[in-house]
Amino acid sequence: MAASIVQNVLSKAAEDEAEKLKSIQVDKVVELEYDVGNLLAYDINDIDVNQFRADKEAYLANLSRDNVQLLINQIFQLPTIKVDNEVVIKLPSATTRLPRAKPAPKEKALSKWEKYAKEKGITQRKKSKATWDEELQKWVPRFGFKKALAEKEKNWVVEVPGNAKDDVDPIALRKTKKQESVAKNELQRLRNISARMQKSKTKAKISLEPTERPTAEQLNRSVFIAHTATASVGKFQPNLKEQKPVLKSGQKRHFDPLVGDIKRETSKSLDILNKLSSKKPKLDIDKAVNRELNTPGSLDYKGKGMEKKSKTQLKKDLGKRKHKGTKDKKMSGKKGDRSAGRSTVKKGGKRTGNKN
Repeated sequence: MAASIVQNVLSKAAEDEAEKLKSIQVDKVVELEYDVGNLLAYDINDIDVNQFRADKEAYLANLSRDNVQLLINQIFQLPTIKVDNEVVIKLPSATTRLPRAKPAPKEKALSKWEKYAKEKGITQRKKSKATWDEELQKWVPRFGFKKALAEKEKNWVVEVPGNAKDDVDPIALRKTKKQESVAKNELQRLRNISARMQKSKTKAKISLEPTERPTAEQLNRSVFIAHTATASVGKFQPNLKEQKPVLKSGQKRHFDPLVGDIKRETSKSLDILNKLSSKKPKLDIDKAVNRELNTPGSLDYKGKGMEKKSKTQLKKDLGKRKHKGTKDKKMSGKKGDRSAGRSTVKKGGKRTGNKN
């Protein structure tokens, strides 16, 4: 009795295990289409609607399991190779073109030295990070602060030529020569970048080479580049006083819409009309005073033997001239003689004047 119960339990467990481990042979009415290079399988068979409505989750799980089994069967039919005692299958080239989320990256342009090395067939040999110095009798790195310390320790005495002047400092000359060499290399690097940009037909907004008299646009662009050359790309960098915004590459200019707020358009049109209809011209007092002070031949010119006037006094004089409201307009003749060709226009339209 007990033996029969144990046998029934074992047989039931074996049946349950057999149900879990399904066969690798899967039968389909229509064969699947495979793209093993992308690990894709297309099932174009019809869906059993009755089974799908009865138990949707179980039906989709069984269908996915069968299709994955068929794809794995196709993969194991490919030739295998051994790499480091591991069996590896080399997938064939893909046949389905999948869309990219981003454009394909462009190849990085070769530098001047890389182009030369490629043409001449020069291969880069890996150098050791440290070299043996016979004079110091120790290993010295090829670059870095330890290299600079070793050079200072080695060249603590500099020989001065016999024909050198007494005030010549050879250590300072060597330091200056090193700085000039670094500046020359940096200038050459910037020239190479500018040449590559011109070859690729991209117009640079600002010259990368240093200039003696940079324009306002170049200075503004340089300030913008320095402003954004931070870890946060200038997000937390405070703006300078009176710093103008710079138009970034790819950024479009902002124009007001043709049809917008009626009140705003009306106020703009009225301002333009008032400026055009106003008879009194606007006078910049500071500009006029500076011109009066710096113009030779004027009464207030700051020349030798002439009476000097302060800016406040000149502003008062110009203010009086502005509000005087003279009706006659004077027309000057030749520069040498102010009275030559002087004429007066009256209300009647007749013109009278001196004739020489």
